[in-house]
Amino acid sequence: MKTKEKVQAAIVDRLQSHSGLDMKGMNVNTTDVRFENNLAYATVSFHPKDDPNLSNGMTMKYTLEAHDGKWVVTKVGDSAGHSMANPVQSGPGQNLPAGHPSLDQGASPANPHTVAPPTQ
Repeated sequence: MKTKEKVQAAIVDRLQSHSGLDMKGMNVNTTDVRFENNLAYATVSFHPKDDPNLSNGMTMKYTLEAHDGKWVVTKVGDSAGHSMANPVQSGPGQNLPAGHPSLDQGASPANPHTVAPPTQ
């Protein structure tokens, strides 16, 4: 369970099922994974397969949690660590701007990195 390959497979599965990205056109490489209890912290680089300019890629940070023998993405952040969704802290009492949609609605095509909390 605690392998880089299983973590990357969970991230790619999440991207394929929620992002709308054509993963066949992307190189996705998990460059670093750190395990802590039932959590995995992964750094993943993305680069278009047909673009030789490496600066056109991006790096994302993922937090995954082990659930029922598989990894589930629970948080996504950019390379600087800015969270794109934090389902653990979202909910009633969170200070959002007026008219801002709830963070508990899960992933949407407009924001493929929004992460809904895992179901138990």
